[in-house]
Amino acid sequence: MFKILLTGANGFVGSHIAETLVEANHKVICTIRQTSNLKWIKNLQLEYKYGDLCNKKFLQEIVEDIDIVIHCAGIVRAMTKENYFKENVENTKNICKAILKNNTNLKKFVFISSQAAMGVLPVGIIKKVTDVPEPISDYGLSKIEAEKALIEVLYGKVPYTIFRPASVYGPRDKDIFMFFNLIHKHLRPVTIKKKFLQLVYVKDVAKSVLLCLENKKTDNNVYYLANPSVYTWEDIGKIISYSVGVKSLPLLVPDLAFKAMGFIMEIISKLTGKPVVLNKQKIAEILQDFWVADTFPAKTELNIKFTNLEVGSQITYNWYLKNNWF
Repeated sequence: MFKILLTGANGFVGSHIAETLVEANHKVICTIRQTSNLKWIKNLQLEYKYGDLCNKKFLQEIVEDIDIVIHCAGIVRAMTKENYFKENVENTKNICKAILKNNTNLKKFVFISSQAAMGVLPVGIIKKVTDVPEPISDYGLSKIEAEKALIEVLYGKVPYTIFRPASVYGPRDKDIFMFFNLIHKHLRPVTIKKKFLQLVYVKDVAKSVLLCLENKKTDNNVYYLANPSVYTWEDIGKIISYSVGVKSLPLLVPDLAFKAMGFIMEIISKLTGKPVVLNKQKIAEILQDFWVADTFPAKTELNIKFTNLEVGSQITYNWYLKNNWF
């Protein structure tokens, strides 16, 4: 049993990681803000440390006497590039510095990055971790810079493992829920030009974290996490529809419609002063033709079998249904 510090435990991915760690009988300490919503983790056996990751003194205190740090906290939406870098890069760098100051015996630092950090390649060229990252969004850029910061601080001193999940779906997710909601209404979005992408079921991300904790093969390595299958939007819609037993009709969505939506959402964001899910940069990521990475190292070195979309979508859809999200 490890004593594990987990940041971002109350979020979508973080809550599933917390759940998986508790089920494996690890002692889990979570960093939590006073204003945090704990609805997904309130019934788990967790210890809470209330504070802000921007507070260096707080960071130094919470990393003491810890075996593993899993850094899942971060922001996926922000108003400015500076906000992304403050939350995703600076906080990561400061946690790593706190570890070197107060806990050099840490067994491992696990960082949840994103496939957005890799950027894209031409159709048919699968991105490997050894390829030069070329992110196309401020979010993706902040994630790759966070990776660089932690490597710079920890390399040769504390072992680390970096995970870059593809688009994550599963119970509690609010973003890809929009796709499931359309299926529930008997519509499946289809792009005019085929766009290829990967997905990863949230429990597989959590399982990967668990499997890396005592796996020396994963020390100081980076992994893409995704079901190896490559899908088009049409594939995803058909598979979900068939898996959940809902008949659906194709809803043709031209690229121009996405761009218009991104433009409108940016105006709404400026008027409300709040970040939105689908800004212009997110739309640019969605509209890429080929967003595919090499997941073979994760599959072999972690010995993980990724959940297929047929199973994962059925579990996810039924969870939405049971919890009255539709």
